[in-house]
Parts: sequence; C-alpha cells; structure tokens
Amino acid sequence: MKVLISAFKPFNKANNNYSYEVLKHINNVDKILIDVVYDACFKELTSNYNLDDYDLIIALGEARSRNVLTLEQNAKNISSCSIPDNLGNLKKDEKIMDNEDILYTKVEINKVKDIVEFSSDAGKFVCNNLYYHLLNYNPYKTLFIHIPNCLDDDNNYIKYARVIENIIDKLK
Repeated sequence: MKVLISAFKPFNKANNNYSYEVLKHINNVDKILIDVVYDACFKELTSNYNLDDYDLIIALGEARSRNVLTLEQNAKNISSCSIPDNLGNLKKDEKIMDNEDILYTKVEINKVKDIVEFSSDAGKFVCNNLYYHLLNYNPYKTLFIHIPNCLDDDNNYIKYARVIENIIDKLK
C-alpha cells in the first residue's frame, strides 16, 4: 500500500507542531510538511504529489486541547477561527467551497475502531479546511488524524507514530 502523510508547520507562535514531530517517526510512507494556510495547504500538497498515485492519504494536525489521538470521521464546509493562519488570514463563518455542508471519509475506519478514538469535529481552522478539500478530492482514500497534546515528549511522538503505523497496517 502506497501512503502519503502530511503534517503542518508550527503556527500561532508555537515552536513546533506535534503533527510534524510525530510524522518524523513514521516509517515507510511518503511525507510532506505543509504550511498552516487556508486553501493553500491543499494546493501545496497537490503541487508536490500526484494524489492519484496513493492508496491512502493521511493528513495529520495537532489538537493540543485533546488528550487522545483522534481520527476525524468528517469535515465541515466552514472555516472560522479566532486566530489567523500563517499568512494572517482570519476567517469567520466562510464556506470552503460551493458544496455539501459535511463530507465523510469512505475509508473503512471500522477496521481501526479498537486502536483509535473517532471524532466528528475537525474544528474550523486549517485542519478542517485541508480535510474538506481532501474529502472532496477522494473520500475513499482520505483520513485526518489529530495528534493530542504530546507535552513536547519524544516518547509520545514515537507512541503516536506507532499507532498511526498500526492504523495503516489494519487498513491494508
């Protein structure tokens, strides 16, 4: 199975992004680090990789307010956040595209329900924006996983990387 995984650069004056710290420890996948910029993050991904070449595309993002790794079941067609992206864009209740209100992954996520918690709220920031674009592109091979607060601990980065590798193995 050919897998592409994206992670985000730091944002909101943070020194790192847990999604990237975890991605560094994931083996046997193609990787890309993308900027935290509405809409442009999807363009950055597609300009560097032909997504049709992959069996599975996983986007990682951080959710420092969460305590567990969460696989997002869907993305909502809205961008709205109180902090700007890395180019200073501040969105308030803006549709991502002229399309359905919610898009769902069609990946067989029930195969991994024993190793990861599911979420139906990818937020309204750039994570959700990227996931909505990816699901619009191809819901049959797209997932989004939020990395919880890792407390800047390498052991946590490695632990979550192994969980993601396990998810990939179960989806083969």
